[in-house]
Amino acid sequence: MTMQVRDASNNIITIPKPGTTRFIVATGTALTRPANTTAYSAGDSVSDNATAGSVTANSITVADVADQPVTVEAVTLTTNDTGPGAAGATFELHLFDSNPTANSGVGAGDNAAYTQKRAGWVGVLSGTFRAMSDGSVARLVPSSGDNRIITTPVSGAMTLNWQLVAVTGWTPSANSTTFTLTLEAEQGRA
Repeated sequence: MTMQVRDASNNIITIPKPGTTRFIVATGTALTRPANTTAYSAGDSVSDNATAGSVTANSITVADVADQPVTVEAVTLTTNDTGPGAAGATFELHLFDSNPTANSGVGAGDNAAYTQKRAGWVGVLSGTFRAMSDGSVARLVPSSGDNRIITTPVSGAMTLNWQLVAVTGWTPSANSTTFTLTLEAEQGRA
């Protein structure tokens, strides 16, 4: 038994019957900010390069079988930077089922107002950082009207891509700090 639902791009995907899912807890590639401590304003992109055309896509493996539907439920975002936690900064994490940097999709680099083409966008999660003695941590949950994001990975692959946006202002505590995410999801089986 299966059911059909629409994903964030309004595509119909088939979800397998209950009991045929696999829980996924995966850690993605780390994002390392540029070597500066320039303050971020609300709405700024948090990226690996200040030049839009040089921003690299961040990815995370969300499945163990290509093209199978995935339900993203939450993300834990950690950083060795104490700045976001000290400021109680809120971040958004945008997910994509294609490379968001392709075809000049990224319109701004690090510490500039976030602007992105819609191609491949599947949803957004948001959360507020807490201060830790050795950095900051935030629990992000879907914020686009549901408590989950149902999607398929990049076509022919097992990954999703992600980008960060500072929803509120904050100041980095050091140069070249890193952000790493751990994603919680369920993968369907055909």
